Amino acid sequence: MKRIIPLTLIPVTLAAGVAGAAWAGTETTAEMTDAEEIQAVQAVQASGMTLTQAVDTAQKETGGIAISAGWEDNDQGVWGYEVEIADASSAMQTWFVDPSSGAVTKVTEADDDDDHEQDEDGEDND
Repeated sequence: MKRIIPLTLIPVTLAAGVAGAAWAGTETTAEMTDAEEIQAVQAVQASGMTLTQAVDTAQKETGGIAISAGWEDNDQGVWGYEVEIADASSAMQTWFVDPSSGAVTKVTEADDDDDHEQDEDGEDND
């Protein structure tokens, strides 16, 4: 026996999926004010390097595989891309890609701890 889904349910299902995705995307930006978000977007656009280029640069430099990446400051006032790389031994390392120079530098644990709060078990609370 075939089940027929009424066509009226398709738009409702799609709308729920879009709303869920939009809500999930607000978690990161909720931490930023509108002015900070606008400033970050303008900085990315002016950087001359895309996220894809930053990931490619970090992977070529380290020989690992990128797991995640985003636009961050390096606590010295320089904005660029922070890329988390899994190396051959499956260890995770965080690297900073400076879009103005293309330089790839390892983020030390002390620098990275400033950006992530951890609970007693060492799990990120972000």
